[in-house]
Amino acid sequence: MARAPHPYFTCPISWHTKLADAMADAREHDRLVMILHSRVQCGGSRALVEKSLRKDELSEVIERDFVPLASDADHPEPDVLALIAGLPAKEPTPLCIYVSTDGRVVQSSAGGRHPAVLLNDLQQAWTKRHG
Repeated sequence: MARAPHPYFTCPISWHTKLADAMADAREHDRLVMILHSRVQCGGSRALVEKSLRKDELSEVIERDFVPLASDADHPEPDVLALIAGLPAKEPTPLCIYVSTDGRVVQSSAGGRHPAVLLNDLQQAWTKRHG
């Protein structure tokens, strides 16, 4: 259940790479799982991780309140694909999905996110977690 650096991108956040491990960690610490579904060759994915998530305020909020999961959009886990399939619209990468400890998607957002917008997304998801 150990977290490690992002498998493709450089940022200060430690990530899970398996949904089951992330969900167990989230249940243990009463946090949301933040799934970052991205592609190594996607410029928007790279910018989100290496620019926005490098901001101290964002990385601190994610490390404190969320369990981050790095999901490879080119080789996704079936359980991650099932969560994506349940979203109301087909979303591009990067895709952030916020999942409660009971497996419910509480929010999602797609595309590159300015740090202030991503922080707002995180705050909204945290507010909805027990919804």
